[in-house]
Amino acid sequence: DGKYVLTLRNTSGQPPMASLTNRALRERIHKTSLSRGSRGSDFDNRDVLANVIKLRAERAQLMGYDNHAAYSLENQTAQTPKAVNERLSSLAPKAVANANKEATDLQKMIDAEDGSFKLASWDWDFYTEKVRADRYNFDASQLKPYFEMDNVLQNGVFYAATQLFGITFKERFDLPVYQEDVRVFEVFNEDGSVLALFIFDGYARSSKRGGAWMNAYVGQSKLKGNKPVIANHLNVVKPPKGEPTLMSFDEVITTFHEFGHALHGMFSDVNYPYFAGTSVNFLIVNDGPFRDTSVE
Repeated sequence: DGKYVLTLRNTSGQPPMASLTNRALRERIHKTSLSRGSRGSDFDNRDVLANVIKLRAERAQLMGYDNHAAYSLENQTAQTPKAVNERLSSLAPKAVANANKEATDLQKMIDAEDGSFKLASWDWDFYTEKVRADRYNFDASQLKPYFEMDNVLQNGVFYAATQLFGITFKERFDLPVYQEDVRVFEVFNEDGSVLALFIFDGYARSSKRGGAWMNAYVGQSKLKGNKPVIANHLNVVKPPKGEPTLMSFDEVITTFHEFGHALHGMFSDVNYPYFAGTSVNFLIVNDGPFRDTSVE
């Protein structure tokens, strides 16, 4: 009957916002997405969150710290809330200035189309795409046919890892997986010895949290004799059966980014599992250089 259902992704931002011409619908989707967990229903988790905050504060006090931030930062790079606040304070003015400049450009586009409204948060993605198309004559969706997911993974990510580090990959179809779309690869050092298992969980599904991340299901440890089992999780929309999985350029960059974290976990070489892989707090140092190979 000409009606469509727009499902919400497990993220704050929603992909359709960049293409929906109906402003009222964009507003509805945006507000619905942000209000999840706070609507007074059985899934309202505000009381749970308040209790978590309370318990964290109590734990910090019991351990002799002023607050949870001081407790959690002590063994990290920043070490103190003061150092974190100083860094954020130095970044905030520049970030706000850049956001204001972008907002001015977006408002000009709205005004040029005789829009009688001020830019709101639910307009941002839609008019960003319009400005990009007008200024650069560029449509990001035109790149997707060049980024089929398996090709990105095997001839992009794995190829780069082989060229840089000499490691190789062999898919294992004999190992059990927790979901039918999950893939498992055995990873080998340059000398042929086993380095790790790598799990690739690329598709979005209703039971999966939003975003992209790396997990170490088994951390490397000489003490325990453990080889690492490392996973990358993405939220790429699964296409209809028989159609290729085409990724956006942002998703390609994210795939490389997360594999940088995976390399951190796979190349871990420590005695104690406490220090394995991304357990240490300089993890962002490792993903950046590998992520940058995606645009080389």
